[in-house]
Amino acid sequence: MTKLSISPPLLNACCPWSTTLEHLQALYDSPYTGAITFRTSMIKGYPDDTSVHQYAFFAVGRAVSSAERNVVASSPETMNTTLNTIGFSPIPLSEYLGMINDIVKDEKTPSKLLIISVTGPAEEVAQGYAMIAEVAARSPHLRLAIEINLSCPNIANKPPPAYNLPMFIEHLDSIAKAKKAAASQLPATSVPVVGVKLPPYTYKDQFEMAFKALKHATSSVVDFVTCTNTLGTCLIYNDMGVPTLNSETGSGIGGLAGAAIHPLSLGNVAALYALLAADPTTQDILIIGCGGVEDKAGYNRMCKAGAGAVAVASAVGRLGVQVFELITNEK
Repeated sequence: MTKLSISPPLLNACCPWSTTLEHLQALYDSPYTGAITFRTSMIKGYPDDTSVHQYAFFAVGRAVSSAERNVVASSPETMNTTLNTIGFSPIPLSEYLGMINDIVKDEKTPSKLLIISVTGPAEEVAQGYAMIAEVAARSPHLRLAIEINLSCPNIANKPPPAYNLPMFIEHLDSIAKAKKAAASQLPATSVPVVGVKLPPYTYKDQFEMAFKALKHATSSVVDFVTCTNTLGTCLIYNDMGVPTLNSETGSGIGGLAGAAIHPLSLGNVAALYALLAADPTTQDILIIGCGGVEDKAGYNRMCKAGAGAVAVASAVGRLGVQVFELITNEK
């Protein structure tokens, strides 16, 4: 397998700021992104409820919820960490696939990778891959990928599958069959590549579990991993001593991202890179480093840890699409 290439090696991660056609168009049109990632979707869409699916920008001692976006916009220097209780996109997968031609317009040989983030039970994820492969069959010039999101910490009674080896392998086995079917019908260059969105791991056995799952799938199935998603079971209070956010469980507990997660994400990239690079069956899996990158220094740290490309989420919400230019051109 040829190792996946993203050039320039900078993109967005799936996030609230990659939900709409307008979001995605702006990300695609930036000359500083080599790929774009759609917000994680499901076959039927996810029931979005802004009363419980929320996010907050915060710094030590100050939290601002998504209901106060004007404050967030006026404080970009300090509000560089986020907490969210959001789920997945309310837009169903089929609708996202219908946006692709609008996004790429009349480009004959689009160079940017379009990463369609998908989640759900294993059989639905495989169905999602088949739907993406149908787009590839109609438009073989496109560069398409599926990112299987196995790591969202915010879904009530649905623990992230990437923390559980049998569930992890079940999803990879399903996607392997779907990819094999597509490979039998499409030119090799048109077969959608496969990635996995991983959660942050915190001890050795978890990394070895993830490596075991990826090795089981072999590099012919998994082309990249996005490392990491948000860190679950995090909580912040507002000045009145109540949770800043609401959530599906009513606790306000959600996933941490932005600057505060950066050291953990770096450690995850480094630990996983060491395992993948040491084995011939996994050494061609590209790591997309994600977590707290907002400047050139953060980008460089991710690359030093082993990332072959770097994704940005919270900083897109805080600074807009121009963050990619800032990262690229910063001295």
